[in-house]
Amino acid sequence: MLKNKSIGLLVITMWLSSWTARADIRDTIQAAKAGTTVTVSGTYTVSNTISVPSGVTVKGPATFNFANPNKDGFSVPAANSAVTLQSLTVQGSLAGFKIYGASCLISSCNAIGCHNSGFELNGSHAVNNTFSSCNSYNNADSTGGNADGFAGKNGCGAGNKMQNCIAHNNSDDGYDFYYANYPIAVSGCQSYSNGSAQGKTGNGDGFKMGGAGTSASHTFTSCIAHNAGGNTGSGFDSNNNGARLYLTTCHSYSNKNKDRLVNCSLTNCTMQQ
Repeated sequence: MLKNKSIGLLVITMWLSSWTARADIRDTIQAAKAGTTVTVSGTYTVSNTISVPSGVTVKGPATFNFANPNKDGFSVPAANSAVTLQSLTVQGSLAGFKIYGASCLISSCNAIGCHNSGFELNGSHAVNNTFSSCNSYNNADSTGGNADGFAGKNGCGAGNKMQNCIAHNNSDDGYDFYYANYPIAVSGCQSYSNGSAQGKTGNGDGFKMGGAGTSASHTFTSCIAHNAGGNTGSGFDSNNNGARLYLTTCHSYSNKNKDRLVNCSLTNCTMQQ
């Protein structure tokens, strides 16, 4: 009889331990030490931003539903670095993945139905980061003019890359480098059907390649744009970037408006002129 009670207590203890681990997944990730891989699976409901420590890997597949639309999803603070986020889906947060730190790899992740940009590089400490094979769609802010698929903003730094990513059906632009102080290398990326989401409307550019008086020589290689929605709806838009922009084997078609290619160098591109 005692043996059976012990087994029962063991089962209950294991169940409680498993439940606690899922309920406290945010605390688990934020308490992880450099060199640790936190493996996640299934679906989690989270009420606040998950701030990832330096050197930590969070690996799915897993879905994180954020209950507070005023809080970002996964964030890497400016003082943190060398974070890897892999195979994670974020839904319902403010920004989905917001990177202030350095040398991070965000791969095979999704940002869906967020209330600002799906993936964002933000600030001067955001250097040498890579977004790879990520998807961002159906993100919309209250006015429609801010929620991009992928963004490099607020003076983000050098060495950032976006590779093989897809942005579609976001309320503003697919990719927006409005205030990126240093070149971002974009390759194999697609942008389509942006400019409208969740009843909100924005510019709808495929690749907004500058703005805010900045001068950064971004490069775009084998990128594709077709965006018929929004207020502007150009496939590629230099948007007053003061530096030379380099486009190689890029393709733009069926956009609402012609491409705006001021001070652009085109190599083997087919553009909408």
